[in-house]
Amino acid sequence: MDWKAKWIWYPGEEAPRNFFWAVRHSLFLPARFERVSLHITADTRYTLWVNGRYVGHGPVRAFPHRWRYDTYDITPYVCTGENVVAVLVHHFGHSTFQYLQARGGLLAQVECDGQVVAATDETWKGIEHPAYERRMPRMSCQQAWAEMYDARREPVHWTSAGFDDSVWQRAVVVGEAGCAPWKELLPRDIPFLTQEPVQPVRVRRVQAVRPPKQVWTFDLKPTFLPGDLSANPRGFTGLVATVLECSQPTRLSLRSVFNGFRALRLDGSEYSPQQAAAGMELSAGEHLLVADVSAPFYHEWFFGFVLDYGKGDVRLRSPLGRESDYPFVSIGPFPSADDGGFRAAWQVTSPAQVAAHPSVHAIAWEHTAAANVFAETVFAQPTGGVVRVESLDALLAATPDEAIVYPTQDGDVELLLDFGKELVGFFEMELHAPEGVVIDLNAFEYMEDRRIQWTFGLHNTFRYITRAGWQSWRSVIRRGFRYATLTIRFPQGASEPVRLRGLRCYLNTYPYAYRGQFACSDALLNEIWEISRHTVRLCSEDTFVDCPSYEQTFWVGDARNESLFSYTAFGDYRLARRCLLLAGESLWRSPLVESQVPSGWQDILTAWSLLWTIACEEYYRFTGDRAFLEQVYPAVRQQNANIHERFINGQGLLEIEAWNMLDWAPMDTPRAGVVTHQNMWLVEAWRRSAKMARILGKDAEAELYERWAQELREAINAHLWDPQTQAYIDCIHADGRRSTVISQQTQTVAYLCD
Repeated sequence: MDWKAKWIWYPGEEAPRNFFWAVRHSLFLPARFERVSLHITADTRYTLWVNGRYVGHGPVRAFPHRWRYDTYDITPYVCTGENVVAVLVHHFGHSTFQYLQARGGLLAQVECDGQVVAATDETWKGIEHPAYERRMPRMSCQQAWAEMYDARREPVHWTSAGFDDSVWQRAVVVGEAGCAPWKELLPRDIPFLTQEPVQPVRVRRVQAVRPPKQVWTFDLKPTFLPGDLSANPRGFTGLVATVLECSQPTRLSLRSVFNGFRALRLDGSEYSPQQAAAGMELSAGEHLLVADVSAPFYHEWFFGFVLDYGKGDVRLRSPLGRESDYPFVSIGPFPSADDGGFRAAWQVTSPAQVAAHPSVHAIAWEHTAAANVFAETVFAQPTGGVVRVESLDALLAATPDEAIVYPTQDGDVELLLDFGKELVGFFEMELHAPEGVVIDLNAFEYMEDRRIQWTFGLHNTFRYITRAGWQSWRSVIRRGFRYATLTIRFPQGASEPVRLRGLRCYLNTYPYAYRGQFACSDALLNEIWEISRHTVRLCSEDTFVDCPSYEQTFWVGDARNESLFSYTAFGDYRLARRCLLLAGESLWRSPLVESQVPSGWQDILTAWSLLWTIACEEYYRFTGDRAFLEQVYPAVRQQNANIHERFINGQGLLEIEAWNMLDWAPMDTPRAGVVTHQNMWLVEAWRRSAKMARILGKDAEAELYERWAQELREAINAHLWDPQTQAYIDCIHADGRRSTVISQQTQTVAYLCD
């Protein structure tokens, strides 16, 4: 690829948090042309329109130093004369399980019959997109940010020709293609994902609801671990505090959402989380609340308080006394709960004592959430109010008919929608509404007997605020779900209804062809086949992922099994090829292939690293793809050498401090020590390495790996076999203790690897 384009960015912060940049550029095409192509990438993600028409979303996940770009044939979207390329760049500003934090940037180039007619430079114009709310909670520790869009602030028709961008800012050039951190730019190595519109199949429930009285949500990480933009789990010891001002006596219920508090003190009296949720009696006046939010292991850093009460009003204010401050403050971090500073803070009884503590910090507004749709929908209560709706079946088909929802006098209107089966993709709405209607969607996977299993730990939500009139909006966040509540919150005094012409999900998966077929006389087996095939499809995105909803993470060990399933069900090997090569790239920073890539959590799950080697050999066995073997083998060799040089102990056994899990089962697999199943997998991984080496004509290396495998096999039998039980123990602990656990899993791996 001959890049004439330059990396460009917004003329401001290099890596802003949850930032949306709207960028556009006009180009002119001749009267006659054959093909127009557009090459594009962005950090972190882009959404692309040409002449107002949606084109695509990308790029695929990658390590920053080996970034990917996409190429589109945009000939059907363009015309003679003026054309507009419009891009929405979403920069995360924080690592996730899919992305390592780098910096914001956009690179794009348009070619007409081989000639460059537009390329990103300082002439492209953009603005921070005013409709997207940046102050939102993370969806989860694995994913980026929940979504809130205020259509009243939207620059309408900004993606089309004729829009006046005269006041937009010129872009700033970051550098040439190949500059840091995107030192190598590689073309997309899999097909584009599907964009299949799917409507709901039924409306399960309609009711009037009211949200909890107050929800406060803020990010603990910038306060307790400032500067840490990784996704590595860490712990801390600390407190948060606020002042409650009650207009009259009331009973207050207080819950936390996502991360829980360990305990709280209200005016010096201690309450457990269960007691606080059940309710606390408050007199009129001022009350000091201090909550212990310490945890030894934090993945999800956003913390939410949900307050509900009956009579009167409850106002929150900062203990620091400044009206402009966020109502909560943090106190800490401390070395431990035994620290004198922590004990003193836990015993405070007045706002003045909080303000005087040397470790108190105001929580910055930019680290708080403007809305917590999850809490406002999950903890909503039915009001029993009368709801007026018409033609709801219009939501169930791709027709121009309209479902009509009227304002209710008692609460908000909640629709419970069922899409019939699990999906993953992007929501889109088309509707007519008065200005200022708040539409909240909360997507989830399971319900039974009217009991909803909410996705605690996943903010699978969006909030959309309407402008007046007809409007359509497409989310830029992928979500997995089957069901969704759609809560319509009319502004006070509204009389005009909302007319929904469509709510759909664009199913967004790897584009498999259904080559594999199965049918038999047992209807249940046939149904299991269909469900299983659909599950593999949902877990096939730009990599294999562990699940379509919670994580959407490429876990290397999970992908080994998913690869085998995809070979059988679809006869497609391209996604597996990409995953195996991408996993091998993680060796640039870790001695073994990492557990999930490309991820801001730098982690080794030893069994997954070894299964990666096995999966590489399996891929070749299925495909005969020698070019793949030549490309991946240097990483196989590097991992083998790292293991043998650094992690084989004096007994000849693999001993590594890492995540040594195999299965979510009662096994004895400590983080440090000799874990039996890891050693068994290593025997098989070295045998498979030898097979790959021989195919490539590297006989000396093959003999070396075969010798290592035999030596390790003998060490396993000498040190990990228990003659009394005639089975293998699970491990030898770091202090030399032999495990008393004889698990099914360890014996199964022995059979698989012998």
